[in-house]
Amino acid sequence: MRRASFPLISIGLGILLALLSLEFVLRFLPVNEGARPQAVDHEHPVRTLEPSRTFVWSADWNFAVVNTVRTNNLGFVHDQDYLPDQRTPLLALIGDSYVEALMVPFRDTVAGRLSSRSAPAERVYSFGTSSSALSSYLAYAEYASRRFHPQAMVVLIIGNDFDESLLKYKNEPGHSYFAEDAQGALALRRVDYQPSLWRRIIRRSALVRYVTLNTDLLNFSLKWQHLPFGRPSNTLTFVGNTGARADPSRIADAQRAIDTFLAHVSEAAGLPPHRILFAIDGMRPHIYNPVTWQVATGSYFNIMRQYFVEHARQGGFEVLDLQPRFADHFSRHHRPLEFATDNHWNSLGHAVAEEAIATSNVYGWFRGLAQ
Repeated sequence: MRRASFPLISIGLGILLALLSLEFVLRFLPVNEGARPQAVDHEHPVRTLEPSRTFVWSADWNFAVVNTVRTNNLGFVHDQDYLPDQRTPLLALIGDSYVEALMVPFRDTVAGRLSSRSAPAERVYSFGTSSSALSSYLAYAEYASRRFHPQAMVVLIIGNDFDESLLKYKNEPGHSYFAEDAQGALALRRVDYQPSLWRRIIRRSALVRYVTLNTDLLNFSLKWQHLPFGRPSNTLTFVGNTGARADPSRIADAQRAIDTFLAHVSEAAGLPPHRILFAIDGMRPHIYNPVTWQVATGSYFNIMRQYFVEHARQGGFEVLDLQPRFADHFSRHHRPLEFATDNHWNSLGHAVAEEAIATSNVYGWFRGLAQ
């Protein structure tokens, strides 16, 4: 027994020493420190991050993207603290990870650029965290309206915002979703979240964070399929951050989510439709190539884009389709608007989107308030 146990103990000590060595080395590298979402419940109805914190965000095993992120007094990624008692005109920017934009320096994001463009006479506050969808945008709109009373609102619409608004398709804690009530109508339902003690403990380990956040081994195959110029067989696996397959039942559910969102967003925001702008993403990177662009026209995202644009305009909202802007910019400069291994907008993508928003009627009216 003693002879048999000695090799096992030696192996165990060797593994432990290797793990401790990796932990030591990784503490000197820009390992993703995690965004640290806060509790979501009746007292805290929308998802926010740990407030007043500066942390390192990075992506990929080789730290291909590294950024320093700051959260403000309320836990939103913004260089300014949010002050409810200020009376200068306010534009609320709402969205998901494209608004949160952990991978881009704040000054280069849509929120940062609009803030610089609008200051000092007007304010731009952004409300959004990753994994949000139309249903969560509704909750953020109500939150912004109740606490800050904005004069105008811009909402960024992304390809996975439609069916993922339904509890039937997604139920990540910390977000709000549409679910059927007793009468069969869609109603907003919040899924509460409480950070566990175990999560708070293990996130102190650089090795754990590197494996789960940087390498993202659990979602490796999904991430590989998202590569803009990945394997030819995966060209249409995803279009616009979501599955490309246009399943009829999925389309019907997504259209129902859109109808519900458009029917309630004006009331939630406390604004008339013509003071709300929807800026909708393009089918990147498929729009860069005439062949993939033509094929992608039959994708789920393209169908939902057309449905959303048509019905939002019918409801009196202003809609900005970013796809022509992105396609034109790439045709002239041949520079992609997203990261090489991530479909989120890079700094250039944010710049093109912000310039388009700045030409909108909603933003033009907003800038005129302080004159």
